[in-house]
Amino acid sequence: MKIQRFQIFRLWSLPYWIIFWSWKRPSAFREVLTSLWNRPCPNLQNWNETFLGLGYALVEAKRIESQNFALLHGVWATMPATAVFTLSKLLNLPFSMGAHAYDLFRKGGDWLLQEKFKYASMIRTSSQSSAKRLYALVPDQKRIKVIRRGLSQWPVRSSFDLSSKVNLQMICVGRLVEKKGYFLLLRILLLLKQQNKMNFSAKIVGGGPLCKNLQNEIDRVGLTDQVKLVGPKSEKEVSELFLESDIMLFTGVIASNGDRDGIPNVIPEAMSAGCLVLASSCAGASEAIEDGVSGFSLNPIETATWLSRIEDFASNPGKYLKIRKRAQIDARERFNINQTAGKLIGAFQDIITLNK
Repeated sequence: MKIQRFQIFRLWSLPYWIIFWSWKRPSAFREVLTSLWNRPCPNLQNWNETFLGLGYALVEAKRIESQNFALLHGVWATMPATAVFTLSKLLNLPFSMGAHAYDLFRKGGDWLLQEKFKYASMIRTSSQSSAKRLYALVPDQKRIKVIRRGLSQWPVRSSFDLSSKVNLQMICVGRLVEKKGYFLLLRILLLLKQQNKMNFSAKIVGGGPLCKNLQNEIDRVGLTDQVKLVGPKSEKEVSELFLESDIMLFTGVIASNGDRDGIPNVIPEAMSAGCLVLASSCAGASEAIEDGVSGFSLNPIETATWLSRIEDFASNPGKYLKIRKRAQIDARERFNINQTAGKLIGAFQDIITLNK
């Protein structure tokens, strides 16, 4: 499908469109602005996101009106949902929106969350942990749809034997931010090294603001030979790294600003590649697995349980073969993009039919 990208330079015409829409749709224009003034903005980033979404809507509304859309959808509850919420008011069109962990929990959630929820025809989220938050915020729970994100690639693992007979291969994938719990991960790996029962190596894939701090900690505790920060990788490269790894570790936590993960895409990706998945029990990360059946849900603070599971797997990998194969099956059944996209399309069609 053709994607039309918004060019930021188009905002130069914003003064004209402010005057135009305040004259043509004064009540809608006033309603959006009143929503902004009635509550404090949670943070500067959200302020920027909100006003960029609002500016986009004012500049693009006339062009969007000419294309006769039946429904507008914002994929996130932040900037995209601000845009479709505003467009809905200006053009009298229904809108739906996504709402995920970042939108709902970080510093109390998005600035205009309540107003968007009030008018959205449908609110899509991808995890039960985020859905629980939505149920507390949205009285009409029929509008909330839990629809997973999906995968379209299914890697083929040539063997379920350990990747190396002398070195257990572990991997962790995600942005280098607080909510991923990387310092807890390093604590687990340090204790694993200190027990001196096995050789291992761990790759941390991703980039982010904690890169320097994590590298300093790796060097400080003496994990330089075992743990490597390999930086961001392409989707194809990550898929290949999963196939080269035995275990996927995810130690996500609830960050100090409230941010957390729903179901990170990397967990079903690791499952589909046949890795043994050890996932944090915090927030929604372990929803992708069935504990003890297709992976393991562990508290990232309880390091002993992680050590025990890793050591048991290293000494008896055949014991976990059934779990790894079940993870592959579950990933195909629960995260197949043909099914998840079909559910989302069905939800869109219901809204359009209702508004005819």
